Amino acid sequence: MDNMEKPPVKVANRRIGITDFLSKKFDTYDFDGPWKDSFGQPERNFRMIVYGDSGHGKTDFCIQLAKYMARFTKVYYNSPEQGISKTLQDALNRHNMTEVAGRVIFGKDSFFEMMEYLGKRGAPQCAIIDSRDYMNLTPAQWKKMVKAHPRKAFILVSWAQGEKPKGQAAKDIEYMCDMKIYVAHFKAHSRSRNGGNKPFVIWDKPTIQLPSGISAQTKLELL
Repeated sequence: MDNMEKPPVKVANRRIGITDFLSKKFDTYDFDGPWKDSFGQPERNFRMIVYGDSGHGKTDFCIQLAKYMARFTKVYYNSPEQGISKTLQDALNRHNMTEVAGRVIFGKDSFFEMMEYLGKRGAPQCAIIDSRDYMNLTPAQWKKMVKAHPRKAFILVSWAQGEKPKGQAAKDIEYMCDMKIYVAHFKAHSRSRNGGNKPFVIWDKPTIQLPSGISAQTKLELL
């Protein structure tokens, strides 16, 4: 009996016809206003990468996004880069995060601590990770995480080199994301499969210099 070939394990049907495909309903976030204009109406398990030079608004954008997402679900903001610090506290004050008290949870967790937390009953359905570089998150770990939590939304912050995420690992993860957000001059420029794609204004009166290494065309679009 032990030498007999075992029957294949049954798995869910992974094939679908055109009619069923076109009639299938997807669970999306009902973004509105400038959020819809820039990012469309993403699926509940969207994958986003946010990248840009230091001091150009990545943290402020992510705090605004966390506050907006808290309208729909609880949010886990994992910041091993800044941790539980005054700089992050200042960002919370700038955006009146007391308005969503109890809806956004902050941590300074390693990859393994994060995985354990996200696996707990009642864990938030949206996770923001700041940053890939500080955590040294690998593409394999990213795939493992989204596979383990297929119904959660993940937002990953990355350092930048010019107009692209910095390093091969970040570039590989970028291909696995359906929303790519380049932050420069306090504007978030979206390339999204969900529609939208209008520049999102993080702050309308920036006082910083444009990052080096970007094209002349992009400079014109940012100003």
